[in-house]
Amino acid sequence: MSRSGGRLGWVVLMAAAEAAAVPPPHVLADSDPDNDFVVAPPAPLADCESRLREAGVEFAPAALPVKLATRQRPTCGIEQAVVYKRGPAKIRYNSAPVLSCSMALGLARFEQVLSQEAERQLGQPIVRIEQGGTYNCRKMARFDLVSEHSYANAIDIRSVTLTSGRKLTVLGTFGQLQGEPTGAEARFWRDVTRRVYDEGTFSVVITPFFDGLHKDHIHLDQARYRVDGTRPAG
Repeated sequence: MSRSGGRLGWVVLMAAAEAAAVPPPHVLADSDPDNDFVVAPPAPLADCESRLREAGVEFAPAALPVKLATRQRPTCGIEQAVVYKRGPAKIRYNSAPVLSCSMALGLARFEQVLSQEAERQLGQPIVRIEQGGTYNCRKMARFDLVSEHSYANAIDIRSVTLTSGRKLTVLGTFGQLQGEPTGAEARFWRDVTRRVYDEGTFSVVITPFFDGLHKDHIHLDQARYRVDGTRPAG
């Protein structure tokens, strides 16, 4: 190879390496192992609103002022919050989620994964999501830790509705926890939740596999630590 050809090859390889180092837009989970014990509202994303527009999200700014901890409650609120009006899949919600801006990006990706898996497993799209809450200033029910709900950095999903009108509740259609499911509806929930964790959309994905407190909903958040609650323990 000529010197000029070698130079061109080197430039192509470097460009490919740089492109590979940039994560896809749906990779939003915190991967820093050194900040797992940081308990605080997530830092704002400088370009989040433009990224939401690019992702096809209709939103409005929301005000959730940060309130420092007292003896009665933890620090809560967030500097950068939005009302999530409509996402790229045009799925309706029982009420518009109020979320951290990064979680809104995650919800947009979640809609896409839901739609892909619904078409693949069930042969029809999702038209409605029932969410069970986002912002709630509190600690976790089981652990002495501040919930990501305190920062609007989490959402609970209770059910989805198909175009046929069929409503798939987590409580009724997640399936038995022993072994891999044979029914399409249970496979749908398994594949959706594992994808959004494995693909890095959310840092924490908790399903009925995790404990009885989550028997009727899926918990999604972007904590600084990671928890895979999509598979049997052990």
